[in-house]
Amino acid sequence: MNEELFERLVVAIEKQSTAFPWDSLISALALIASWITIFLLLKERAEKNRPYMQVSFELIRGSLACIVIRNTGSVPLELRKMRLQPDFVRQLPDKAQQRIAKKENLNITIFPEQKWVLGLDISVTNIINSFKQKSLKVEYEYLAHNKRHRKYIESTTIDFEDYSGFLVYISELDEFKNSVDKLHDTVKTLGFLNS
Repeated sequence: MNEELFERLVVAIEKQSTAFPWDSLISALALIASWITIFLLLKERAEKNRPYMQVSFELIRGSLACIVIRNTGSVPLELRKMRLQPDFVRQLPDKAQQRIAKKENLNITIFPEQKWVLGLDISVTNIINSFKQKSLKVEYEYLAHNKRHRKYIESTTIDFEDYSGFLVYISELDEFKNSVDKLHDTVKTLGFLNS
């Protein structure tokens, strides 16, 4: 009777294993996983080969407010348009307003790790103390160099008032240079130097 029960159990297991095609399911799942992996790799490759542009605010020569445009990607890009918030721009000196007006439509190629600097011709202190509009929205449009199929439209807002409580960092080398320059002027004033 144990043999008969054992035989029935073996037959039931065989029927169960042949009733559902496990090998087909495993093959189908492996195929789906392969397609997902290929899709993710292609997407990652496309993201790596797309241009990336960054617009930020920096101080140049101590306190001059400047907009810095950087190519942070690995491929060259073309900056096509750059629009600075009109309410803010109207507060700038006339020369800076004229220069910025010409930046509405552009065709500037920026290579990887390269940056361009747009001076606002005013110090941050003047912006914080005398401007009514203290934040600047910058909208820009760019695309991959020599590829017209995809435009990237982005924007960033710079609030100068947020920077009012921060100190400007000057490196030790710059501090040393400033000290030497002051010492040079003092020695020259005292008549020890002729040049």
